[in-house]
Amino acid sequence: MARTSTQSIVTRTSIIGGLVGGLVHAGVAVLLWNRWFDNLWELLMTKPLNGVYILLGMFLLGFVPVLFYVGKKVISPAIIVAVFLLLSGFGSWLAGPVRPPSAVPTPFALYILLWVGVVALAGFTGRLEYRRKHRAAGA
Repeated sequence: MARTSTQSIVTRTSIIGGLVGGLVHAGVAVLLWNRWFDNLWELLMTKPLNGVYILLGMFLLGFVPVLFYVGKKVISPAIIVAVFLLLSGFGSWLAGPVRPPSAVPTPFALYILLWVGVVALAGFTGRLEYRRKHRAAGA
């Protein structure tokens, strides 16, 4: 009986790559957030849970695609996140900065605030791509 071994996506290399990707995305996202929407530091001081939610999203939006790519050479999560980032950045660039008293978020702010959906979609497409590649290699 042939035993097939499936490697885990979570390896030391993929975790380190994901951490780097997450920190880079978070750094860029903080700069854009402060430019186009609101001061994140002030938000962290006044509403710490909201700030932590936003920072976690900024990090995971970079972590998940890099984890998939380094772990299994799956590119679709990176494409999903890149498309959302570019479209929201372009939309925010066209709209210009939003400052108080207006509470209307920019497209980039919506991308960050709705990060759970983007990460879920990236993970879902990554899993589908991995399955398709795995089936094609096994056939």
